[in-house]
Amino acid sequence: MNEIMSKVQENVKKELLKAFSEKGFTPYSKRYKYYVKSLDENIIGGSMSTDQWNMFDDGSGGELVDVVTPAKAKAIYSSSMLSYNFFRNINEDCTLKIDHIEYDKVFFEVKLPTLRSSNAPANMDVVLVSKDGKDALFIESKFLEYLEYDSVDLAKSYSKDASSYFIDNKETEALLEMSKKYENKKGLRYNYGIKQNICHLIGISNLKQSQNAKEKFTKTYEKKWDNYSAILDAENYQFMNMIFISNLPEASKEAENYIKELNDFQKEFLTSNIKRYTRTPFVMTYRELFDKLSDKLQGKIRDALQRRYIDCHS
Repeated sequence: MNEIMSKVQENVKKELLKAFSEKGFTPYSKRYKYYVKSLDENIIGGSMSTDQWNMFDDGSGGELVDVVTPAKAKAIYSSSMLSYNFFRNINEDCTLKIDHIEYDKVFFEVKLPTLRSSNAPANMDVVLVSKDGKDALFIESKFLEYLEYDSVDLAKSYSKDASSYFIDNKETEALLEMSKKYENKKGLRYNYGIKQNICHLIGISNLKQSQNAKEKFTKTYEKKWDNYSAILDAENYQFMNMIFISNLPEASKEAENYIKELNDFQKEFLTSNIKRYTRTPFVMTYRELFDKLSDKLQGKIRDALQRRYIDCHS
């Protein structure tokens, strides 16, 4: 990260810290001043249920448990806790309607099979399943990540021959060609997010079209989640990005740039079959999500979300 973006990110973190401090805040330590001492301090609406804890604990991100450093989920700028605090409220009594589809089931940190030869999945932050079971919406969440200079290539394993893939078709080829384009694209500050989109779309396409991928997914979850099959049973798959936008001018400008890159990325597939897996609009903000949910949320939860994330930021 360069010096300018480091300062921008630091300024946003300071604003978050103010919001946390209004209701009391116990920092993890002087060194980790932007981390909470107890994970529950970073959760709005009470502790995680056992099922939800298992979803996060089963992900490959090492989110919940302190090791040498504090757990990632204890950061007040944790993207996983941002998405959790908003989406955890979705259930039969608090549904979320997007594009006239009503969602009442939510899954976190869902592992999507990517390659036959790899146990490294694409970790999807959130998956929603509709009330009628016909639609699944896959969501990648970003908090402050796009304020980083993070340039990466797809893992070398993605360059293997066709036998490495669950499906061998033009969709995968198109995505891999796109990855090459974005590896060294001039002016693209944060290409890691595009790389994640590519991996997620490969995983979604696998899960929809490949029986082997479905079996791998089932093997992962059949003894862990009772209702995992709701994702497999959905007829229609859609993928989108959810972005937090700070009201600090220098940060919101970077968010706008990243959103433009995501929309340009989606346009590349207007003539490809992969297009059917991407929602239009391709990006939603947490402010838009809050507006959709606010009337259905309990008062204390709505107020806490608004105070911490909305009023001073997006």
